[in-house]
Amino acid sequence: MGASEIYAGAQNGSLKALYVLAADPIGDGLLANRGKLDFLVVQELFLTETAKAADVVLPAQSWAERDGTFTNGERRVQRYYPAITAVGECWPDWKICATLHEKLGGEKAAVAASLIFKKGIAKAVKPYAQMDYGTLAKVEKQFPDVGGEDLYYGGTSYDNGHGLGQVWASAAEKGAVSLVEVPEVKTAAPKGLALVRAAALYTPGTLINRSAVLAPRLAQPQLFLNEADAEPLRISTGDVVTVTVNGRKLELSAYVNGHAPEGTAVVRGVPHVQGVLAAQIEKNK
Repeated sequence: MGASEIYAGAQNGSLKALYVLAADPIGDGLLANRGKLDFLVVQELFLTETAKAADVVLPAQSWAERDGTFTNGERRVQRYYPAITAVGECWPDWKICATLHEKLGGEKAAVAASLIFKKGIAKAVKPYAQMDYGTLAKVEKQFPDVGGEDLYYGGTSYDNGHGLGQVWASAAEKGAVSLVEVPEVKTAAPKGLALVRAAALYTPGTLINRSAVLAPRLAQPQLFLNEADAEPLRISTGDVVTVTVNGRKLELSAYVNGHAPEGTAVVRGVPHVQGVLAAQIEKNK
């Protein structure tokens, strides 16, 4: 089942129980109250609207309270460490899931994130096969040695005692790379436009919404239209429009340019809009 089918099932009663992890479908307007669910479990950092409606809330730790790894866009895997003491009785997400799995008759839960990485990720995902927490924590003496005081040459005055990390090879370094054909996007409805969601680096969410530093950088709800589609609708850049998709109404700011293909509307800054969907667009009066 996809997300839309899950929410529809919760709403009409065909789905009896739901386990929500790090999502807020009620707060995002995807689920009215808790629908007709008999039982709702939410695993979350904060008491979101969905968590408030839950029968059971499992408090999770933030990245600052636990250890783990990050993999950036340049394929560098780095280890990170707890920065603050865990608040209350919250657990890391992996520990909550592993403990539930054990209680339901599965194998004994791992006791550390390092074991999850070694026995889970490193075995299942080939690029991580030669990595473990020991190799990720390895450091080398800086060269040239600038004494940890000169930011110009050293880049930082802090000594790195946590590890340089490792970089896994790209597909281009392993031989031939197969080409992927991108299907042509066609209008999804005779009287509408095909709505496609474009990913953005920073989008609204339960955790990121609390950052004053990132607030100005969040992708705002916006609709990109081709001039040929915008003209008959009398829509110009800056106009506020209402987009109806799957029975849901979205209020977005329009941006008219030549980047969106004719017959296609591109939406950004709106969560949980996936795939190519038929949409009706109207300019607000």
